[in-house]
Amino acid sequence: MRWVKTLLWMLAFFVAILFSIQNRSEVTLRFVFPTENYQWFEIPKIPLPLFLVILCSIFLGVLIGGVGDIYRRFQLKKTLRQNQKTIERLEREIQSLRGPGLDQPSFLKKES
Repeated sequence: MRWVKTLLWMLAFFVAILFSIQNRSEVTLRFVFPTENYQWFEIPKIPLPLFLVILCSIFLGVLIGGVGDIYRRFQLKKTLRQNQKTIERLEREIQSLRGPGLDQPSFLKKES
């Protein structure tokens, strides 16, 4: 399995190199921002290879998506902890309503 992973990484690296070689033509990036007086503030033009622009855009998209995913995972973990506490509280309430000396049914018993 490890050699398959290595092979896939080598293939991805090879495709990235081919992509870079095929897209070496330069493009000019021009950033223009409006200011308070509705005049345009222009940052100097930046000539960059096309492959660099595309790969940086992909990387930035993956980075933004990853941050969003991490945020969502923390929200889900928080919800899971809250739900587990609610379940434990309700199980204790059920046990107290049954009264002392009555065992739980086998499907409610926790296995150690």
